[in-house]
Formats: sequence, structure tokens, C-alpha cells
Amino acid sequence: MKISLDIVFIWTFAVSLSGVMSALICGITLKSRYTKSVAFWGYALAFIIGFLISFLLYNSNISNDFGGIVVMSVLIWIACLIVSAGHWSSKWFVAIMATLISNVSTFFICGPTLSFIDETTNPYNIITISIFIGLKIVLFTILFVLYKIKLREKVHKVIDALSGKMSSYLPVAIVSFFGFYIINVITNNMGIIPSAITIGQINQIITLPDSLELRYIFIALYGVISLIFILEFWQMFASVFWSSRAHKTEAELNIANKIQQDMLPCIFPAFPDRADFDIYASMQPVKEVGGDFYDFFLVNDNTLAVVIADVSDKGIPAALFMVITKTLIKNTSLSGKSPKEVFETVNNMLCENNEAGMFVTAFLGFLDIISGKFTYVNAGHNLPLLRSGSTNSTNRRFDWLKAKPGFVLAGMEDMFYKQEEIILRPGDELFLYTDGVTEAANRESKLFGSPRLIETANEYLDLPLKEFTISIKRKIEEFANGAEQADDITMLALRYKGKGTS
Repeated sequence: MKISLDIVFIWTFAVSLSGVMSALICGITLKSRYTKSVAFWGYALAFIIGFLISFLLYNSNISNDFGGIVVMSVLIWIACLIVSAGHWSSKWFVAIMATLISNVSTFFICGPTLSFIDETTNPYNIITISIFIGLKIVLFTILFVLYKIKLREKVHKVIDALSGKMSSYLPVAIVSFFGFYIINVITNNMGIIPSAITIGQINQIITLPDSLELRYIFIALYGVISLIFILEFWQMFASVFWSSRAHKTEAELNIANKIQQDMLPCIFPAFPDRADFDIYASMQPVKEVGGDFYDFFLVNDNTLAVVIADVSDKGIPAALFMVITKTLIKNTSLSGKSPKEVFETVNNMLCENNEAGMFVTAFLGFLDIISGKFTYVNAGHNLPLLRSGSTNSTNRRFDWLKAKPGFVLAGMEDMFYKQEEIILRPGDELFLYTDGVTEAANRESKLFGSPRLIETANEYLDLPLKEFTISIKRKIEEFANGAEQADDITMLALRYKGKGTS
């Protein structure tokens, strides 16, 4: 049956509207690497070439959807890759998504509707095609508005988060598109769309009570197949979306970890021009960011401050509270206050607007480098270890530093803290740590414990400070025997050498 050229032209235009819809979605989703006018003409050229190819294909066989679906879609993909900015995988993903939205929506709604409208053996007439065009324009307008309002920002987030990593999702998208095309061809040949075969011809093959019931059955199948591809692609998009959020969260946490690590003194030797003391510290968070922190700084030329603390929570909230606490302690210490006054001032500051109810255990000490006097205050923190005594004594072993544990910081306003002091001799050492050390557990849920810590410290007491802390950490890992780390592990070791010593 010969179809007139004007009917072929109108039909080609009706089918090619899907290309317009695809180009619009690509245009509002991706940034253009050129001006808007260049991007417009890029998509327009793809549409014109696709229209001409489709016209030639439909003129030879008007039921041939290869031109209307595949050729036009591929040309839109090419245009999207050329005129859009960003990684090629992101552009390709958006282009495939756009062509699936436009083609599947046509397949799902317009086809079944047309099968009710036309009852003739030749559905290719002006009235039927005009109705088809009208349906597509209304449907595409609704879908375009919904996409712009509801979906575009999510796609932007996916692109920003995954960028080049979207290439792993492309095979599913490509299979979805060509799977849809194959199903479309099969259903057309089955007679779901009246243009391929008449109801009377189908009844010669399949005996059903009447042609209307057959039409309902085919329309139901038509809708189910379309819905399967909609759900399949949406599931893939949802997977990409949540993966992108996970990648973005991971990236943000890595940045937060870098920021937190940079806030802690991490360059050793910390004071290469000072021969009167040595210091080393490390912090290993249980999550990407932690609530533990250490700090050391010179209050003046002759006074070294050392701090170690543990926030009551973990993760991002603890990290934020840790930053505030660390900053307040350092700034208040530099103002000339004693350790006792520092904690009393910082405690009241932290209590203000502490609606989360977080608190901090902390230990702060000031070392007078000339005299060796070490003035310290404890706010509910683990007791440090002290190695003291005559340098010639064989009993220079670690033991607990005598310190009354005061109340935690941020627990209650107007708390008073007891300040204590000792005299360090050249060669004396302090080892400060958080409860992640003593409460490290093994597979049998047994804790590393304080007795084992002292035993381990005395086992490695003659090592340089860095090797000393690394050896303790290694001992903890051996004890854990592969058990997951439950808390942040932070350690600080200080060795006093005395003024003028080397």
C-alpha cells in the first residue's frame, strides 16, 4: 500500500517529536561548552539529519521504527556529547535517559490510545496523525515540566558527585534503550499498533471472542512492557543517585578528615630548634573523623602546653565539638591563664548552647622548660603514665601520674578544677592517651586494659618517642587480632631533657 509523501512527512514529524523532547532534557540538564545559540543549532542539526533519514526510511516502509527511534536517538546522543560540558560518561548517561523518557512515554500512552481511535486498515491519515501529534505535545509538556521541577536537580547531584565514575552504569542504560527498541518492533509486528497488522488478520491466527477483547489484551501487554522499562531505568537511576550521594559523602568525609588532621600538629620533630624536650603524638579515628584530639604549643619561650581530650560522641558531631574545644583551650591558654583557669573558662563557654548534651574529658599540662615544673589539671580524663626518678636508677619505669580526675568539660557550668604540679627531671617522660587505648577489644570482647598498657609501655620504654607510640599501637592491634576498632586511639608522648641539655 503506497502512502502519499505528505502523510509520510507528517508521520515523520510526529515520530521525530521525541528527538525534540530528548534535546530539551539534555539542554536543561547539562551545561553547554559553547554559547546557547551554538548548543541550539547543534541539537537542531541533529534533529534535521535525523528527520531526513527517518523520512527516507518511512517512505520505503512507514512502519519501520528504526529511523524514528534509533537513528534520531543516536544523533541526539552525538549532539549532546559534542555541545555539552563535563565527562563523556555523564553526558552519555543523560542523553540515554532523555531518549528513553521521550520514547518510552510515547510507547506507553500514545500507541494504545491510537489503537482505539483507528478502526480502519490504513491508520496513516491526517486525522489520526494529528491526534497522535497532539497527544505527544501534551504528554511531553507535562513530562518536561515534571522533570524540570522534580528530577533535574537530582540528576545534577548525580553528575556532580559521580562525574567520570558513571561509565560503569552505561551498559545497563544502553541495554535498556535497545531492549525497548526490540520490544517495540516485536509488539508492532504482533499487531499491537494497528499500522502493522489488522485485528482481523490477528484473529485468523489467534481465536478470541471478539476483536475488542483482543485489543484490550494487547494494550495491557503494551502497557506492562513499557512500565517494565520505565521501572528498570528508574531503578538504575535510583542506584546511580544513591551511589553518587555515597561517593559525595565519602568525598566530603575525606575532606573533613584532611581538615581535622591538618588542625592537629603532625610535623615531627615539632620543634627542631629545641633540645630541651622531645614530643610525638598520633591520632587514629574510628571513623573518617573523630572526637579525640591532642595539641601542644609554646605558651611563651619557656612554657610548653600539652593537651589531650576525648569528646563523648563520634563522627561529624564529635569532630565539630572537638574543633571548638581545641580552639578554646589553645586561645585561653595563650591568654596567660593557668591550667586550672583555662579549664574553668572553657567549661563555661562549652556549656553555653550545648543542646546536644556533649561533653569532653581532657588533660592539660604546662611544662616550665627551665625548672621542669609540670602544672596540670584533669577533667575526667584517663590518668597519664609517668616515668621518673634518677637517670641512673634501674627502676625508672612507667607508673600512674597522681592526678585527681575532676568533672568533665561542658557537663555543668561554674565547675572548679584542682590544679596539681610535679617536678620533672631530665629524662622523665609523660605518656598521655585516650580510652580508645585501654578499651580496645579483641574478638572475645576482652579489653586491652590499664595493666596491659603499663606492661607494654615498660616493655618499650627505651625506644625513641615515635617508635615508642608506634610499638604500643602495634601491640594494641596484635591484641585486637582483627577485631574492629571501636573508638578513636590517640597518644601523646613527652620527654623532658632539661634546659641546656642535648
